[in-house]
Amino acid sequence: MASDPVNRLIWPLIVAAILVVLRIVLEKLGAPESINNLLGVAWLHILVPFYLAYQIQASESARPYRALFKDLFLYTLYTRLMVLVTYWMAYLWQWQSPRFLLDRGGNVGEGIGPLQGYLVIPVRNLVVWVVMAMVIGMVLGSILLLIKGKGRGDKTVEADAS
Repeated sequence: MASDPVNRLIWPLIVAAILVVLRIVLEKLGAPESINNLLGVAWLHILVPFYLAYQIQASESARPYRALFKDLFLYTLYTRLMVLVTYWMAYLWQWQSPRFLLDRGGNVGEGIGPLQGYLVIPVRNLVVWVVMAMVIGMVLGSILLLIKGKGRGDKTVEADAS
């Protein structure tokens, strides 16, 4: 079951969706920025590669690094698309949450037209985050695959020696 990429991605994507909605609610309720930042999906881009690498290793995939790359790409893309929608809503309703403000790289502020507000800035953020999260995720996930793979390799050598 864990060998299926869809099954590996369901729980991380559900958690990401919950965090996206929860962060919007908390921002609209006026929660401190420190709390909102803790509940961002950015932290998942550090944690999920370990989860995916562990699941891939447990499934004994023939090509674990390829599977990790594919899973990370899909997870990161879907997660960042969820966030992109929040930027569209922020532009539409001119939300004043700090992450959406122009001086913080957002798409809400004086002089932002519809093209920038709906397309240029959100897509730029999506591309930057996907690339950054993929690099970080592949490094972290590969470390776990390498460590767990060596452990399995050692057991194989010991079994062959017997």
